[in-house]
Amino acid sequence: MSFFNLARPKEDKPAAVTQEVAATRARQIALAVDIYEGQDELLLLADLPGVEPEGLSVSFEAPELRIEGRRGSGEGETVYSRTFRVSEQIDPTGISAELAAGVLKLRLAKAAHTKPRKIEVRAG
Repeated sequence: MSFFNLARPKEDKPAAVTQEVAATRARQIALAVDIYEGQDELLLLADLPGVEPEGLSVSFEAPELRIEGRRGSGEGETVYSRTFRVSEQIDPTGISAELAAGVLKLRLAKAAHTKPRKIEVRAG
């Protein structure tokens, strides 16, 4: 069962590539994430060193989940970003985010229809 289409849209850069566009532009870095699957949710962990909550944006507009973190300013600004295509197997109302010590924890609840359920058997 696939919850993400990990193929990157054209605007995302390869994970290992850091690109300096111009001297006056921010340094763009593709955000690396670890994804763990539990029984009821997916957990995404992303390192965002130096990013404060004010510089972090997490948005969901079906079917895309976008994470962007900014640190610094001007010529020294660094932008981490990543966009995922999320399947219908994720409950869009069950997405939560927490940033602590430079690590983003993003929890994505699985939709009820994807969870196993017990079927009652009646004696006939």
